[in-house]
Amino acid sequence: MTVRVRYAGAPSGDIHIGNMRTVLFNWFFARHEGGTFVWRVEDTDPERAKPELIARAAETFRWIGIDWDEGPEVGGPHEPYRQSQRDAKYREALAELEESGAVYRCYCTREDIQARGVKTGYDRFCRTRTDHPDAPYALRFAVPEEDVVVHDLLRGEVRTPFAEMQDFVVARSDGSPTFVVANTVDDMEMEITHVLRGTDLLPAAAQNVLLFRALGAEVPVYAHVPLVLGPDKARLGARHGAVGSLAYRDAGYLPEALMNYLALLGWGSPSGEELLDRDRIVSEFTIDRIHDAPAVFDTTKLTWMNSEYLQKLSREEFERRALELRPDTPREALHKALELDLLQTRVKTLAQVPDAIRYLAERPPIDPKGEEKWLGTEEANRILEGVAEALESLEEWTPDAVRESVQSTLESLGAHRRKGTKPIFVAISGSEVALPIFQSMWIIGREETLARLRDAIVDSTPTV
Repeated sequence: MTVRVRYAGAPSGDIHIGNMRTVLFNWFFARHEGGTFVWRVEDTDPERAKPELIARAAETFRWIGIDWDEGPEVGGPHEPYRQSQRDAKYREALAELEESGAVYRCYCTREDIQARGVKTGYDRFCRTRTDHPDAPYALRFAVPEEDVVVHDLLRGEVRTPFAEMQDFVVARSDGSPTFVVANTVDDMEMEITHVLRGTDLLPAAAQNVLLFRALGAEVPVYAHVPLVLGPDKARLGARHGAVGSLAYRDAGYLPEALMNYLALLGWGSPSGEELLDRDRIVSEFTIDRIHDAPAVFDTTKLTWMNSEYLQKLSREEFERRALELRPDTPREALHKALELDLLQTRVKTLAQVPDAIRYLAERPPIDPKGEEKWLGTEEANRILEGVAEALESLEEWTPDAVRESVQSTLESLGAHRRKGTKPIFVAISGSEVALPIFQSMWIIGREETLARLRDAIVDSTPTV
């Protein structure tokens, strides 16, 4: 059997992290099995049929590094299937269901149902109705009086008793198909063999099974994957921060790091290793290794993984990606910082790069009376002037020569080797924490270094 899987989602644009994990699981499985991955858009809602939303979703897929294998005749294989273009197929299926007696006309309004004292659900009033009022009607599926069994690769046999099933609506009073019909017909028409989706859709699986059987189609293999939760163990949502996939791109995360991290949310390599490239995941991905417990999305773990991937990039690739994300990044400063290996082990995301090196290209503002507590004292002034004099007469301007000159000057002044550098850090970078200071001074050059050191000297005479 040739594996055919799909991702069917509403075109929300920036695909939610939980949905992206589902996309990846389907894609990994298809690629592992040498099968087909189909992208289908549920855009029957006019508000969700906007081309820009679908384009944004496609951008998300391409950024993280996945592709899809086929598309509709209209638009070609580079476009997803769209439910809004398939209405005729749904109506054909509805007509077949009505002709076979699998569904019946329901004329009940919500008010009618409530008037009969039904508090929840539907009482199957129209199932045995013999009259045919001249009134709008919906179509309801007549659920057989037996248990419905869904065979799930992760959960085993999931049984739903007849008593817990409703005669569900398959067509609204305006004739439009409901989600469960469109979903089933699409899977049938596209010959989907495996359905990997979230556990939130498990209740709908029994309805899918009934429809497949009524339409004379083979039921696909189901695997309902546990949901992705936030750190508070609640379903991942907006309250947990950036949960859209492209939001992580904009925050400076690498697509390969996000792909790797999402793969581990509910799945694991037989080796137990965590840093896995795409080809490795594809080669090892099997459904039986998907965990049966919900996974917790941990931004701290993702950030750690991203930093590991940043360190693996070549200098040229790091520079290209940093500038692609933030074109306003000082190019020369970035190039020199990478040349000295100052950045890749110190930033955790690409978005941190501009702020980390801005002071190398632009003189930072300094407020001696503010948080820069290391300036304005007699000792600080003595250090700054002594270091400036030593560097001014330095013959060779190299990082090593700068380091040796500063350290020997601090020693001759009797300054603490670590605390003595604090005024220098603040004078050069505007902060007591920065990239390695000697390399920083080499990058900004002798003239600018001397100017910053001397401009940071503040009159320490007490005011009366």
